[in-house]
Amino acid sequence: MAQQITRLLPLRDIPEKEIINDFSYNASSGEAGTFVKVIAMNLSEDPVQYTASSHFVNTMGNATSEYPEVVYKVGPTDGTGDAGKVLGMMLRDVREVDENGEKLLFYPRKKEELQCLLSGEAVPIAKRGIVDITARGLAGGVCPNINDAAVLSSNGKVTGVAFSALTTEQRNAVVGKFVGTGIRVSQKTTDAFAGIYAKLVFSIN
Repeated sequence: MAQQITRLLPLRDIPEKEIINDFSYNASSGEAGTFVKVIAMNLSEDPVQYTASSHFVNTMGNATSEYPEVVYKVGPTDGTGDAGKVLGMMLRDVREVDENGEKLLFYPRKKEELQCLLSGEAVPIAKRGIVDITARGLAGGVCPNINDAAVLSSNGKVTGVAFSALTTEQRNAVVGKFVGTGIRVSQKTTDAFAGIYAKLVFSIN
């Protein structure tokens, strides 16, 4: 079974007009379901540049292989201190290799099966929608309560806090609310997403 790194389950409702496609992720690995902020966007630069890349391994010494890269970058939000900076939620994983260590650059079909992108490629970022988020996207893997506020946490994750208990700092860092919770249990075959999950309605202004 393919290695799963995503924070999202397949069921989601995201309007196409709420998706931004102008940025790439600022690391070689990232998980769908991560809340991100803008790290770099210098409009004086071309949005796509060719750079030497680890995607290619050159052992000949007399050749140069360059790879197109979106130079506008996003990275994960880092808790309530990033209130007001959050751009949206990343909808695709970012990874270089599959579970066998094979470079996905040379296996586009496998890349699509894994629903991922290579580093440097433009990653879809949603400003609002409804998603099912797994424990990987919840701070400490703790399941929220229904109607809890979704508050920014470290590494692009969110945590559930009762609206009545929000501090001023947390209130400024609310990105949505949880409207349902549940537990996935493996049956005849192993469920790669077994464990707690929650339905999150999010909206970024």
